[in-house]
Amino acid sequence: MKYTKTTLVRTIIIFAVLVVGLAIVRMLGPKNSQIIADPKNGTYEIDGQKIALVNGLSEIPTTPGSASKLITRYFGNDASGDLNNDGKNDAGAVLSQNAGGTGTFYYAVALLKTNSGYVGTNAVLLGDRIAPQTTGIKNGVLIVNYADRLPGEPFTAQPSTGKSKYLEIRNGKLEEAPIYIESPLGGASVSSPLTVSGVVKGPWFFEASFPLVLTDWDGKIIAQGHATAQGEWMTADYVRFTGTITFEKPAYGERGTLVFRKDNPSGLPRNDDAREITVFFK
Repeated sequence: MKYTKTTLVRTIIIFAVLVVGLAIVRMLGPKNSQIIADPKNGTYEIDGQKIALVNGLSEIPTTPGSASKLITRYFGNDASGDLNNDGKNDAGAVLSQNAGGTGTFYYAVALLKTNSGYVGTNAVLLGDRIAPQTTGIKNGVLIVNYADRLPGEPFTAQPSTGKSKYLEIRNGKLEEAPIYIESPLGGASVSSPLTVSGVVKGPWFFEASFPLVLTDWDGKIIAQGHATAQGEWMTADYVRFTGTITFEKPAYGERGTLVFRKDNPSGLPRNDDAREITVFFK
């Protein structure tokens, strides 16, 4: 079969059109970076049960064949930020759930961004008939602020006591963070004296304090100190802490590690816990 010059030109033109068309489709088509988190249509796990929201609502029978329904709603208070240190913008939100009784339970959830879209996490209970306030993501932690009642107050009382939950992703699950470090931030430049602050669960303390350790780039301890509770520490709830470490700047290496270590007077390994952040010496 012989190709004339005209046929060859037509073939080249058709090929060029196809290439350009494909490039336009790819350019105008959806990109992963343009995928938007939509908490109203996410799938979450609440008390071991998968809940799929459609336009912010899920209604399923409380038991097979039952007329009573477990109603889960998207409440709102959206937040955005990186929760699992992968450089992608994740999201957080608050849901409410009612099984037909007087209780309305509120939960915090997250949506983790993946290469194929967003994946909902398990839900963390905030409380029954609370009053959600604000939600944000900071330093890789989902912070949920809400008002609750004091212990012993009836549910007829309006929630008036401010509380916060600090939630992090651990092993792919949304969990309460035992400690939230407000200062210094990871990667901060520090000098002596170094002041630290944040909130931590009460069990981290022993006699109202827990250890702080500062090491150089090679892991050598250059200073130690203690963070002290700024309130009642014999509680399972969060307690504010502050502390100060005085140190001499290492002669070599600008990078160091600041370790926040749970006080463990028992010495049992199962009771150990710690958090580390990288700092740079000025």
